[in-house]
Amino acid sequence: MFARKMGWHALSAAMLVLLSACAHSPRQAANSTSSATLMGHWEGRLTMRVAKNPPEQFSTAFEMSGHAEQGQLQLLSPLGTTLAVVRWNPQGASLQQSNDIQQFASMDELTQSLTGAALPLPQLLIWLDRAGPAVAGWQIKAEVLKNGRRVLAERQQPLPALQLTLLLDPPS
Repeated sequence: MFARKMGWHALSAAMLVLLSACAHSPRQAANSTSSATLMGHWEGRLTMRVAKNPPEQFSTAFEMSGHAEQGQLQLLSPLGTTLAVVRWNPQGASLQQSNDIQQFASMDELTQSLTGAALPLPQLLIWLDRAGPAVAGWQIKAEVLKNGRRVLAERQQPLPALQLTLLLDPPS
């Protein structure tokens, strides 16, 4: 059971990273005006459902910062302790859970390994801050809420079908 739970942390981290790895419209920018140094920052809650037999679901809080070339994502417990950390840069990506670190050549490799498909990172990410383009194989819907933003992304193919819901806190 513990190994399965840790796998869910990895899968959730990968899904969040797919939505964060190529930030085009960050909520907060660093002082530099260079587009290469823009840093996005998002916080909130995510829920992921995987249509397996039996169905699986995972929910956690997260904090994420970075841009297309470099960034970090933390998955947090209800008490605020770090469950997993994903880091990416031009040299590759890593997933750390406690003392266990998995290395990947790229975010495409990380998402392929953890979800079974390389995911369309740039298109999916746009939806974090605004409505974005259609993405083949995905149904994505975003809405502004009273206290933040909700993004719902569903993939039917390849199997297993995935549903990711992000509740983003308003920018501070």
